[in-house]
Amino acid sequence: MEIDVRGLSCPEPVLMVMDAMDENPGERLVVQSDAAHTRDNLVKLAQTEGRKATVSEHGRIYEIVIE
Repeated sequence: MEIDVRGLSCPEPVLMVMDAMDENPGERLVVQSDAAHTRDNLVKLAQTEGRKATVSEHGRIYEIVIE
């Protein structure tokens, strides 16, 4: 599942990803973000939920893969 949170302010991106994790347990999520603090918050969220988060940068966009 892909989620685009570019341009959104916290806590909205975190809440969107939390909802996606609840609605799609165990599914791989690919999140696009344009803010470093959102990237960091989503990595922390994944760790809190016992999931692995991998981050890659594509220009000014962060791709966070949560598995």
